[in-house]
Amino acid sequence: MCLPLLAQAGDMTLEIIPLKHRMTDDVVDILRPMVVPGGTVTGMNNQLIIRTTPENLAEIKTILESLDHSPRRLMISVKQDVGGQIQSREQSVSGRYTTGDVTAGAGDTRGSRDGLVISGRDTDGNVIRYHAQDSTSTTSDKSTYTVQATEGYPAYIRTGQSVPVQNRTGYVTPDGGIVISDGVEYVDADSGFYVMPRLSGNQVTLLIAPKLTRVSPGKAPVFDVQNVETTATGQLGEWIELGGLNQQFSDNNRRNLSSSSARGSELRSIYVKVVEIE
Repeated sequence: MCLPLLAQAGDMTLEIIPLKHRMTDDVVDILRPMVVPGGTVTGMNNQLIIRTTPENLAEIKTILESLDHSPRRLMISVKQDVGGQIQSREQSVSGRYTTGDVTAGAGDTRGSRDGLVISGRDTDGNVIRYHAQDSTSTTSDKSTYTVQATEGYPAYIRTGQSVPVQNRTGYVTPDGGIVISDGVEYVDADSGFYVMPRLSGNQVTLLIAPKLTRVSPGKAPVFDVQNVETTATGQLGEWIELGGLNQQFSDNNRRNLSSSSARGSELRSIYVKVVEIE
């Protein structure tokens, strides 16, 4: 049983093959399972060191020709859209009536003059007032980030700002006193994405993690963060939908002689497109 292995070992040949484009570690991992028993393949200084039979060496060289090519250059774009709408309605009835020494009233007859106001007053000063107001607010935030990448290698793009946020801390001193300290902390509000592209013909597979951060202005800023981490597959040149969110809400309040209602919706979507650079 040992004779065929000894004969095969005597036929082994050693050859050093320089790589033109690919990294040695990547190529070695692919070629190692293809070497015959007793043979070896290692890499050093962008060169492959192969010890195997002449027949197996010819097969490996054929495979290497298809592997050691210039990586394709890509332009990767991530589009993130956030849109929403809130509709609200308020209505109330107020009035004041006096007869003799008795006065009865409800609500504030001097209320807001915005919206629809219907009021009436008689000669005795009695007044009744109806108020209704409708409002609609919309939000829209569209952002597109683009980065140039190389097939098989990760790429990362990030942009944003550091937002000052006031904070207050307190501690008790050894003598029982309380010390309050006001300070400012800077919080990063950044957006961008990390991506690892791989190609097979015109099909692209992406390991991608986009992030979008919005800051609502005000005395105490509010951070709205959107994150996704996924693996997606699609064709070069087409927008690939990574995910999204469609959220709806409603709120109703009723009180004596008044009511208010609000309803709204929010739509979030994330798309990615990969284009090959010639």
